[in-house]
Amino acid sequence: MVQKRNETAEEIVESISVNSFIKTFWNQFEQSSEHVRQLSEDRENAYFNAVREVIKFNKQYRNSLTALYEQTKRTNKDVVTEVMNQINPGKEIEDQVSHVREEFENQLTEVTGQLEKLALTPVRSFFQIIDQLEDSLEKNAESGITYNRESRNAWLEVRKEYVRNARDTQLDLVERSKNSLKELVKTR
Repeated sequence: MVQKRNETAEEIVESISVNSFIKTFWNQFEQSSEHVRQLSEDRENAYFNAVREVIKFNKQYRNSLTALYEQTKRTNKDVVTEVMNQINPGKEIEDQVSHVREEFENQLTEVTGQLEKLALTPVRSFFQIIDQLEDSLEKNAESGITYNRESRNAWLEVRKEYVRNARDTQLDLVERSKNSLKELVKTR
């Protein structure tokens, strides 16, 4: 009877599947940690792509403003040329005035060019500052993401070692508990 009782107790102790529970628990923990890491990387990639897209859009917008300005400038020049051609007096007076007119037009063109440069200087400076800020933003975002990933990868090795040690310790504890329970059952 005592023999049968010992066998039954040992069977009960062996039937407890605590090891599989512990392994499943730590496997799920590792899977969850990997999932969180992947989500973080995806979020960082999405952020960096959004920064790049905003910068790209801003550059295209500034380029379109510049193109619009250039188109307006050409149109105004064409209008001025057309008006000047319509104002022209007859042929005989034109010969006398042509020299004075050419000189006046050259001076007017030079003054207009200088005024245009003067007027555009703040706009060009602003565009350059914005370009520098955007480049700086992109570099900072990239370096921040790189730093976060390096830091996370460094801690990843520590976490993996911790999980491995915790799993081994729990499995060892369960095995010792089983052995102690077996010995306790045998002594009764």
